[in-house]
Amino acid sequence: MAIYHCSVSVTSRSGGSSSVASVAYREAEKITDHRTGIVHDYSRKSDVVESITMLPKGAPEQFLQSKTLWNEVEKIEKRKDAQLFREVEVSLPNKMTHEQNIKLVTEYCNDNFIDQGMCATVSFHASKSDNPHAHIMLTMREVNQDGFGKKNRDWNHRKMIPKWRKDWAEITNKHLEKNGINEKIDHRSLAEQGSNKKPTIHLGHIAHAIEKRGERSERGDINRNIIKINSEVSEKTKVTNGIDKARADFNAYQERQKEATRAREKQKAIERVRQRERIESERAQRRNGATKNRGFSL
Repeated sequence: MAIYHCSVSVTSRSGGSSSVASVAYREAEKITDHRTGIVHDYSRKSDVVESITMLPKGAPEQFLQSKTLWNEVEKIEKRKDAQLFREVEVSLPNKMTHEQNIKLVTEYCNDNFIDQGMCATVSFHASKSDNPHAHIMLTMREVNQDGFGKKNRDWNHRKMIPKWRKDWAEITNKHLEKNGINEKIDHRSLAEQGSNKKPTIHLGHIAHAIEKRGERSERGDINRNIIKINSEVSEKTKVTNGIDKARADFNAYQERQKEATRAREKQKAIERVRQRERIESERAQRRNGATKNRGFSL
């Protein structure tokens, strides 16, 4: 079953983060942060399937190397509280192949980020498991052939996140249909959809790894309880809907019966009028005949 998940966040240096460390972790690579000299080695991570970097027109070709791109981000950001990158994390349809998911994410990134001037490093995680997802790291400055320029504040506008979330659902649904998968996702909350079900929480890679080993995690238990509650709600909803449907069907039947009765009464009234008209006509004919007979005898 295709699951909707699209979260957007911004990572800052003030929290002790590094864009180089982040990309090394997401790509499962060993990368040196030139600003600090620290070597970030996550090459033993095993859940990364593939990573690609995408650039807008006019960006330096060397930025296709993610270690070069994100070291340049660290170099250009001077402030201790600098915003380093934006990240969009999305769940991928597990019934689609990795190649199909690459096409999906590529189209989404081109339409929403690359065409707007952002650079993106996309890491596909566990795409062969039941929890495939992608991390999309996005730059926050305009870029040209000479490197990074000013930060684009328009990308921080509050209207952008709802748009990106909606576009993920729409583009995913297009690819699901294109690949013959009869499923859809919805970016709206359950409340906005008019559903009384509770949403599950995002499992996360740690809890997912625990569950994958056949063990129970706290987040997994929360989701199992939510699924159980939702199942009970669905059953109650089915019963309620069944009762409502039966009531509606009975009311419709009664209305049809009333309509049929009204139609019969109307037809009877018409027949009575026609009968009276025939009787009156016959009487008039008899009177006319009697008058003629009397006139002939005279």
